[in-house]
Amino acid sequence: MQLTAIIVNYNVKHYVLQCLLSLRRAAKGLDWEVFVVDNNSSDGSVEYLKENFSEGSFPQLHIIANADNPGFGKANNQAFLQAKGDYVLYINPDTFVGEDTLHQCLTFMEKHPDAGCLGVKMLNANGTFAPESRRGVPTPWASFCKITRLSKLFPRSKTFGYYYLQHLPINEPAQVEIVSGAFMMVKREVVSRVGVFDEDYFMYCEDTDLSYRMLKAGMHNYYLPTQILHYKGESTRQNTYSYVNNFYKAIFIFFKKHFNSHIFLLRILIYAAVYVLAAFSFLKRKYRQLAYKIRSSISPHKPRLLCLVSQENAEIISQLAATHDFHTSLCTQPMHSAQQIIDSIGDFAPDYIVYDTTLYSYADILNLSHTMPRGHNYPIGTLYPEQRMILTNLYIFK
Repeated sequence: MQLTAIIVNYNVKHYVLQCLLSLRRAAKGLDWEVFVVDNNSSDGSVEYLKENFSEGSFPQLHIIANADNPGFGKANNQAFLQAKGDYVLYINPDTFVGEDTLHQCLTFMEKHPDAGCLGVKMLNANGTFAPESRRGVPTPWASFCKITRLSKLFPRSKTFGYYYLQHLPINEPAQVEIVSGAFMMVKREVVSRVGVFDEDYFMYCEDTDLSYRMLKAGMHNYYLPTQILHYKGESTRQNTYSYVNNFYKAIFIFFKKHFNSHIFLLRILIYAAVYVLAAFSFLKRKYRQLAYKIRSSISPHKPRLLCLVSQENAEIISQLAATHDFHTSLCTQPMHSAQQIIDSIGDFAPDYIVYDTTLYSYADILNLSHTMPRGHNYPIGTLYPEQRMILTNLYIFK
């Protein structure tokens, strides 16, 4: 078997459905399988997937339903022990991939026998480049520059921006050090040799730790600029205290494991960062909530969706708009360039551009969104006519 994909799901049933649909398109012609490990979701994820993929309609899909939430690393390891693919893809549920992504990655890995793991060019919800697509080893200095925001002050500096390897071009393949667990392709035999995800981490830094162990074992890690979309934190919401606390505590575990000689100073810096950034995050969230409440009371805002759909699916948009009370502008002629989309906007000023997944390939959606000029980076929405659903990073209209 060529490939095993592993998705760990927690309360994001609609996003994991989208991820699976995109993987199924991208895996055309491959001998493959996919595991969804559900960490005791309360949103009915397991039942939802079984309803949408009836027995026999998706024979490659295997669901593991945990009775508790053992953490991200342990859940991935559960599926890895059952994996049959020569290559294993760890992928987040809040992603979708282009139709050519898996084939490009497998070809690249075959041509690079020295490869430990491979990451890709991840796009944010609005089509812009996500810097966490490739990273350097989070040494004490690189982490200090990230925590203190020096990396933002000097975004192209190798010295200050090494955490995200900001000196590297985003559209060229490159050797990197750390690959994101949101999309990490590995050779199964290499993982069997260097070890699976360290289960001391409950969430965050498992990918950093595994990537670093690959390097220490003499492998090379790579970045390939084939595109995927990553909603980034749909199941964790990165502006919460829990996120900040868990992330930096995971960083501390990594430091303790790999940079023990610096541990006393790092303990002070990391815990200071936890409380400072958590406090800042809390105040920022409260400010946004208050500002939104004030704006809404003065001038209530309904989401505005520019919908690029086929003529036969236009009625679904109208019905969803009536149910959920959002504004729409419909374009039923296929758009082949970002400029065509911009020209069709006129004075509408959309909050989202919604693409009909029966009219546009995932690769087209990614390319159109990513090539939008600055100032026109509208968040992506996707229409699934069979589920009668529009999916965005913030709204699910169903």
